[in-house]
Amino acid sequence: MNDQSQATPKSAFRIPPSEIAAAIICLLYLGFLVYFSRQHPFGTYATETDFYHLYAPDAARIAAGQFPLNDFQGPGYPVLLSLITKYTGDVFIAGKWISIISAVLCVWMMFVLFKQLFGNWVGVGAAILSTVMIEFPEFSLQATTDVFFLLICLVALVIFTGSFFSLRMRLIYAAFITSIAYLTRYNGLFLLGCFLFALLIMNYFEQSWRERWLWSAIFVAVFFLTALPWFIANYRHNGSPFYNANYLNMATMLYPELVGGDVVQDGTRKMREQFHSFGDVLGYNPKQAVSRYFSNLSEVFLNSLRPTLVTRLIGWLGLIGLFVALLEIRLRGFLGNGKLSTQSKGRLLLFVSMAVYLLLMGLNHWEPRYFFFIGLCYSGLASYLAYTPIKWLNEVSPLAINRTLVQVVIPTIFILGIAAPAFTSTRESFQTFMQNHPYEIPAAAKFLQSQNAAPYSLKIVARKPHLPFMAKQEWVFFPQVKSLDELKAWLEKNPVDYIAVGKRELKTRKELTPLGDPKTAPDWLKAAWVNNDPKFILYKPNLK
Repeated sequence: MNDQSQATPKSAFRIPPSEIAAAIICLLYLGFLVYFSRQHPFGTYATETDFYHLYAPDAARIAAGQFPLNDFQGPGYPVLLSLITKYTGDVFIAGKWISIISAVLCVWMMFVLFKQLFGNWVGVGAAILSTVMIEFPEFSLQATTDVFFLLICLVALVIFTGSFFSLRMRLIYAAFITSIAYLTRYNGLFLLGCFLFALLIMNYFEQSWRERWLWSAIFVAVFFLTALPWFIANYRHNGSPFYNANYLNMATMLYPELVGGDVVQDGTRKMREQFHSFGDVLGYNPKQAVSRYFSNLSEVFLNSLRPTLVTRLIGWLGLIGLFVALLEIRLRGFLGNGKLSTQSKGRLLLFVSMAVYLLLMGLNHWEPRYFFFIGLCYSGLASYLAYTPIKWLNEVSPLAINRTLVQVVIPTIFILGIAAPAFTSTRESFQTFMQNHPYEIPAAAKFLQSQNAAPYSLKIVARKPHLPFMAKQEWVFFPQVKSLDELKAWLEKNPVDYIAVGKRELKTRKELTPLGDPKTAPDWLKAAWVNNDPKFILYKPNLK
């Protein structure tokens, strides 16, 4: 019997250790989210305001065959929300679980993307660091579009840069996912520009100009065909297939003096009275618009390195990793007689996508959640910086010690060292989020339901939509009044059933401070329900 027949047969199916490690990270993160999801029974006053104001109502409208009213974003998320709600029976549970599943898949996609572009264990490090991006865990529980949109962006990049499908199917799937990203958030358009740049300018697939134009045309066609039903509906309802109200966000950033620096609801509502299109915004004061854009772009970039998105250490290591990766691409291109490998082109595409995303988001104000994509890229590039130098050293002069110890264990310990202080910052942010649930809202909703009013028959004035939504009544945004007399005059013209006054209302309407105590409220407002800690009062107008 020969040596070959005596050899132990190798398994035809062997899972690489890096994939096992990444899977364990994902399972641990899933367990963490499932455990804390029970302590997040309803939305907080922060970004989940959009859920109660926009996403959940639009999901109900779409389920009823009506046109969605949120003109800041496409219908992608509400459509998914309405579908999942059919199985959960509760729209908030549906939104929460969309975020949980999306977050875990984001961690896996980070592993896959950086494994493809930089190596197996760089992907593992990227997965580890992605879980400690400062606000990522809390948004992994929140019923918002942030993490779902992030997942779509990562999936599109993984498909385009991977080799899972034939070229034709790769482009079709990537174009389809890109369109879904656009239909979820309109800034998903950055992916379309990046992929067309890769096809035409980078010549990602080494083709003739004729083939490049052909595949680009197919990509654009699939993108538009996917979004076509929405384009038609948007045209019929708003007069343009591309209509959206994000020019209002842009206006608050370019001309903050018009709204006293308010970039959220009060600001955009006031801007809606003055501007009606992107052209109106850009034409109002072009010189100031250009100046403000570049100053905001600079501020956005600097903010991305400050400890609100990622820790300073991860941010700067990621930025250094980007420059090191560019040097490596240049060196390998030089050694390869100017021809870049597919992996090098994938890295360049990632860097282009980061740049295009920042350039586009420079038109909006800073919120860490808007830049999760950049934060994850920093995390992945910090991982690259941790694993790559020793790998290079071993390539030049093989080290005389255990290869696994040098190339895997030591860099992984370094990654865990980077993650430790980030975990501390992330934990503090997460604890603050978990402690900020407005428990007075379900109690107030229970009181309103005890009045036995028909659904959506009561008009409730409030700064936030949580109470009217939970009570199944109509929300009226708190008017922009500057005194009690102005409030009374407004109520005479706009009859309502209740006025909710809590910390949010008093924070934005400081002139109405007397309403914080029923004893100092005017006699034309009667306290119908009071919560003492925190202070929250339902007033019933009595103008007669």
